[in-house]
Amino acid sequence: MKPELLAPAGSPAALRAAIMAGADAVYFGAQSFNARKNADNFSDEELKTAIETCRLYGVKTNIVLNTQLYSAELDEAIRLAERLLSYGADAFIVADLGLARELARRFPGISLHASTQCSGQNALSAEALAEIGFERMVAPRELPLRDIRMLCERSPIETEIFIHGALCVSHSGQCLMSSIIGGRSGNRGECAQPCRLPYKTKNPYPLSLKDLCLAAHVPDLIDAGVASFKIEGRMKTPEYVYGVISVYRKLIDEHRAATPQEIAHMASLFCRSGFTDGYHTEEINKTMLGVRTEGDKQVTASLSSDKMAERKIDLRLEASFFVGEPARLRGVVVRDGRTITHEIKGEICERAEKTPTSMERIAQNLAKLGGTPFRAIDLDVACDEVNVPISAINAMRRELVDTMCKRLVGKIKEYPKTERFTPSRGSVFSQEKSAYFRFFEAVTPRALTYFDRIFLPLTEYIAHLDGVQGNDKIGIALPPVAFDHELDLVRELAKRAVDAGCREALVSGLWQARLADALGLNKHGDLRLNAYNSESLAVYASLGFSSVILSPEIGPSASVGVASGIPKGYVAYGRLPLMTMEKCVIRDMMMPKLMSAQSCRYCETHPVSSITDRKGTVFPITREFQHRNVIWNSVPTYMADKPLSGLFTHAIFTDEKAHEVDAVIEALEKKLPAAMKFRRL
Repeated sequence: MKPELLAPAGSPAALRAAIMAGADAVYFGAQSFNARKNADNFSDEELKTAIETCRLYGVKTNIVLNTQLYSAELDEAIRLAERLLSYGADAFIVADLGLARELARRFPGISLHASTQCSGQNALSAEALAEIGFERMVAPRELPLRDIRMLCERSPIETEIFIHGALCVSHSGQCLMSSIIGGRSGNRGECAQPCRLPYKTKNPYPLSLKDLCLAAHVPDLIDAGVASFKIEGRMKTPEYVYGVISVYRKLIDEHRAATPQEIAHMASLFCRSGFTDGYHTEEINKTMLGVRTEGDKQVTASLSSDKMAERKIDLRLEASFFVGEPARLRGVVVRDGRTITHEIKGEICERAEKTPTSMERIAQNLAKLGGTPFRAIDLDVACDEVNVPISAINAMRRELVDTMCKRLVGKIKEYPKTERFTPSRGSVFSQEKSAYFRFFEAVTPRALTYFDRIFLPLTEYIAHLDGVQGNDKIGIALPPVAFDHELDLVRELAKRAVDAGCREALVSGLWQARLADALGLNKHGDLRLNAYNSESLAVYASLGFSSVILSPEIGPSASVGVASGIPKGYVAYGRLPLMTMEKCVIRDMMMPKLMSAQSCRYCETHPVSSITDRKGTVFPITREFQHRNVIWNSVPTYMADKPLSGLFTHAIFTDEKAHEVDAVIEALEKKLPAAMKFRRL
C-alpha cells in the first residue's frame, strides 16, 4: 500500500503548490498554537478556504496544534479546533497531552496525530499514545531504518516519518536551548535556532546539521509499512514545496529511489551543504554537519521560476440530446474507490428545422473546463438531429461543475457545541525534596540525608551497584531516548536495578512509564515531560505517576497556580538539560579522525566535555545512554531563596564536586542567596 505524501504549507500559496504537485495531505496552522510561529500561517477565512479547497481535490488537511499550552490557553485552543472541525479539517497534530485528551473527550472520532514534540520514540510510546486517543505517531527524525521497520510492525497506531527537510540536532520535545538562553521557546513555536550559530571549535558549526533527504531509500520505507511520508518546510517558498513534492510523488508512484539528478534538483531548491541520511543509515558522524552557504543561496537564487502544472480532477462526461426528451448531462468522478455522480436535466430537445447542432460542437463546448478544477475524460455524447443553443450547453456544463464541486467537498461531520473549558482546581502540596545526580561520586552523605529521593542515570546506577544496593532512597533515571532495538537492553538493566532494591524511577517519556509499570517501579515525572498545564498533569496522574516536575518554562507564578492531583515540583537548583542529541558532539569535537559510535571509546573515558559559544559562554556536555549527548546550561537555575509554595524542590547535579553539592544543600536548607552565577525560573 502506498504511503501518504504529506506536504508542508506555511502559506495559502504554498498550500496550492502542494496540491498542484500531487500531495495526498497537507499540514498547516492558524495564527496561534503552532510550532512555526514565524511562518505566514493562515487567517480564519484562509483556513476555511484552504480546507474547502483540499476537500475538493481529495487532499487531507492536518492542522498543527503542536505547541505546549498554558492552562489559560486551553479553552482558546479547544475553540479553534471546534471551529476547524466545522470547516471540515481531517486531523490535528498535537503536542500537549492535556489538550489531546480533552479533544478526544469532546469530539468522539476526532483524528489525533502525536507530534514529534511528544517524544514518541518506539512501540511502547505508540501504545501509550493510543490509549490517550492518538491514531498516528510522528516518529523521531533520528530513527534508523531497522527501528522504523520494528515500529511499523509493532505499533498499534500509524507511523509517520519525516523523509525530507531540516534537521534539529536535538530530539524534538527535548530542547530548551532557545528558551533558556534567548527567551524564545521552541516548545511554543518561537525557536531562535541557536544550533545554527557558530561555536569555538575546530568546526565552527558543530550543532548545525545538513538537511535530511531519504529519497534514496523510498522503496525500503514503503516496504516497511510507513503510513505517511512527511516533508518539512512550512517556512519554505511555494516553489520549494512544489519542486520537492513533485519528486517524491514520482518516487512513491513508481516505487523507486531517486536518481542523482533528482536529488541534485532538490538540493538546488534548498539545502545546507548538501543532504544527509546519517541517522537512517546509522552513519552518525561529523559528515552530517552543514550550514546554508553563500554557494547554496546563489544556486537557489539562480533557478528560473518554473510554471506549476495544474492538478486536474478527472471528470467523465455523458450527455444525451434526443428529440422529445430533456437534455441530459451526467458527470462521474471516481475517488478512493467511491463513485461520485450528478446529472443535470435541461430543456426538452426539439428536432432541428434546418441545420442541427453537431455532436462535435456539443462535445467541444462540454469539454471547455479550462477554468475549473476538472478535465474531461471519456466524453460520451449521443444525440438526434436537434437544435441545442450553445448557451444552454454551457449553462448545463457550469451547473454540473458547480454541483460536482459541492459533492466532492462533501458533507462536513457535525459535532455538538461543547461547554466552555474550565481548568481544574486544587493541588496536592508536597514538601519533599528530590535530586538527579549525573555521577554517583557526587552523592554525599549529606545528600543522602537531605533528599527524600535521589535518581542516578540507569547505567550509572548499574555501574555502582555495590554502593547503591539496599538504599531505597536511590532510584534510576531511565534514558531520555531509546529506540525499539535498544529496549531489551534497557529492560535488562532496569531489571537488575530492581533486583538490587531500586523502587523509584525518574521518567521523561511515555515509553518509560510503561516499562516502569512492568517492573513495579514508582514513577516520578521529569521536567522533560513538558508538563505545562493542569490537564497534562491530569494525564500523568491517570497514568499512575507519583509526582511530576513542572516545565521550567512556565515560570514561578504559573507553577504555583497549576492545579494538580499529584505532587508537583520545580527545579530549585541545577543546570537545565538544553539539548538531548543522538549525535555525539564530544567525539566529533575531540577526535581528529572520522569515527563511528561503534569504534569510538573517547566519551566513555571522557564523559564530561563542553562547548563554548561565540560570546565565550561555556556549556557542559555529558555522555548519555548509547553514545548520545546532553548539553547543559552554562549556569545553574537557582531558586533556593525564592521557594514556591506547595511545590516540592528538585535539584540537578551534573559536574559539581562533593563540597559544592554540600554547599548547595546548605543553601537550599537555609534559603540562602546564590553564591554563584545563576538564572531564575
